[in-house]
Amino acid sequence: MRVKRWLVVGTVIGATFALPVGAMADGGAYIDMDRTHYLPGETAIGVGYVAIPEPRRGLLGRGPFYVYVVPQREWIQERRPLPDGVIRVGTATIEHDSGTTFEIRVSFTVPDVRGDYYNVQICNDPCTIAGFREPLSAWMSIVQTPREAQLLNERDELERRNWTLRRQLRKANGVNEELTAGFALSRDSLIKASAEVGRLERELEAALARGEASAAAAVEGAGRPLADAWALFGLGIALIVALGSIGVAIAFARRHLPGLVVPDTLEELEELEAAEATKR
Repeated sequence: MRVKRWLVVGTVIGATFALPVGAMADGGAYIDMDRTHYLPGETAIGVGYVAIPEPRRGLLGRGPFYVYVVPQREWIQERRPLPDGVIRVGTATIEHDSGTTFEIRVSFTVPDVRGDYYNVQICNDPCTIAGFREPLSAWMSIVQTPREAQLLNERDELERRNWTLRRQLRKANGVNEELTAGFALSRDSLIKASAEVGRLERELEAALARGEASAAAAVEGAGRPLADAWALFGLGIALIVALGSIGVAIAFARRHLPGLVVPDTLEELEELEAAEATKR
């Protein structure tokens, strides 16, 4: 019993999207049907569980609670007339399970109506209690042939696959958008990096050009003092040679010129002149 209850709870969660708008808006306890598609004349069986707190258990005495097959777009509301097309098909049984939990069972013969989806609801007569804290409901499909049921099952499976594929596509689109954004960011970073590399290359070329100019200026500046030194050295050599030449010339002149005699008195001058006259 406990295991089946949790299976019913799982089925309730899985079938939430199939509930009518009214049930989804008001909240409700779900009755799990034993099949999805039924042929007219077959027996439909449903089980649900509902929590009835002690202060509200007196509502159970307002039964019996009848089972209604309701067209898909209609909905039974407490203290209002039943919608058109509603068919009463049986009586629900409500038994205490444990604690505040009660088990609700429905069993009825499927009416011969147009093939479509229908709601299954419970209410007393007149309809004043459609639930004990929330509406009690289920849904079922009535078909005219087994082939129709098979085709509907195949359609439901395709719709399920389609929903799954759409979900995967949305996820893939999200990943694609993230990758595109990452690619754009990487491209911008690459462009910035390329621009920075170009700037560094230009700065390096300029620095090399300045270095070559500085080296040339240093070489030129170092070469000028060297030339001046060689010029001074050559001038010194020339001066030495000139002085040497003068010295040689003086020595040669002293060696070959007669000695120069300077007379001290007038008599010596006269004698010198007489001697020169005699030589001539």
